[in-house]
Amino acid sequence: RSIFFWGHSHQPPRFSLCDSLEFLSGGLSDVGRHAILAALEKNASRITVITSFPEKLNEKNWDSYGDDKTNPFDDEANKGRLEMVKIDSWKDVIPSRHFEGAGAVVSCLGHRQPGWKYKELMSKGLIAFDGNSRVIRAMGEANVERVVTISSFGLNGDRQWKHPAARVMTCLFKTFMRKAGKDLTKSERAYQASSLDYLIVRPVGIGEEVEPCGEYYLQEVGEDVVGGNMAKMDTARFMVDEAMKPTLHRCSKVVGSKPGTPM
Repeated sequence: RSIFFWGHSHQPPRFSLCDSLEFLSGGLSDVGRHAILAALEKNASRITVITSFPEKLNEKNWDSYGDDKTNPFDDEANKGRLEMVKIDSWKDVIPSRHFEGAGAVVSCLGHRQPGWKYKELMSKGLIAFDGNSRVIRAMGEANVERVVTISSFGLNGDRQWKHPAARVMTCLFKTFMRKAGKDLTKSERAYQASSLDYLIVRPVGIGEEVEPCGEYYLQEVGEDVVGGNMAKMDTARFMVDEAMKPTLHRCSKVVGSKPGTPM
């Protein structure tokens, strides 16, 4: 199985292919809920969703480009494949039984743009470190090794993406968004200190209005800068692909749209 987590955010071949997925999420917004659809596209046999706000799946305006989504739990075709687990707080211990038998985890826990832009996220509490720390512990107890987690291209001195926006985000994480930056940084370091086979995904320019094209581009050193304005669904597809059939191990990777796409 693969396990998918997501939260509030406006983020060595130990197995070759896993066909059952489990998601954990704080608020089922941004990339997280799209990952459920991406996993269903891949015909995952079982998907467990762990979140504190399952009602977010009932919203119609997941994106603003006009393609309304429906709650996948309401689709009869998904019966027997989807399981929902609601939790009250990411400060609580996550029972490892929810991870048993899983092949991988996708974690979208974390606030990547709180503070000056989304003040309500600050008041609700930052969840990247608290949530992912408990994910790491539960994975260890359940003997699950693969995890794909979301973070930001503006953190931890990552210089993969040679774009002016990277410098802007780095500055924001040191000023207006300092608390969020510290929370995400602690989360990344927790994965790096673990024995897990992790991938930290740094998407660029995720846009509410961007229609998915079914493609994503990885930033490689010395090559053209990947574009911004990446669809949430395409970000989710990359995370699911790396969970189900991993190629990148114990590292971080910037992912975006086709080079030359403007922010």
